[in-house]
Amino acid sequence: MLEPLTLLNFLITLCLIVGGFVAYRQGFEKTANEVQERVITALQSEIHALQDRVIALEKENVQLNHVLNTVCASLSRRGIQVKVDGDTVSIHDHLDGSCVSNTRIQGSTENNAQETTRGMASKKRTNSTKRTMNEEQL
Repeated sequence: MLEPLTLLNFLITLCLIVGGFVAYRQGFEKTANEVQERVITALQSEIHALQDRVIALEKENVQLNHVLNTVCASLSRRGIQVKVDGDTVSIHDHLDGSCVSNTRIQGSTENNAQETTRGMASKKRTNSTKRTMNEEQL
């Protein structure tokens, strides 16, 4: 038969092993929870920063649309109609009538090539515009 001291020693050893396992598991869970909380906090901070960036870009987009509309309105008063359709910009010169320029917006997703068609009248108009601008600068 086993001696009572050996049995007591065995029970204490078994209790220490079980207690060590429970303590290790609780420590691991506590560490995992702390790491999870830090990650959640960091991700929430990143989300707020991205939301602020989206708001700033939306404001910038509205401002750029206002500038584009102002430029188009100014050119329209001078007889030049500018139409933006997707990734193509069409320019019609109503003074000469024959000038049409279709240009693909550079940096578009499909390609960066520029397609332009111009009549002889547009070259004359461009030269006369350059002369007028140079005269105004003097």
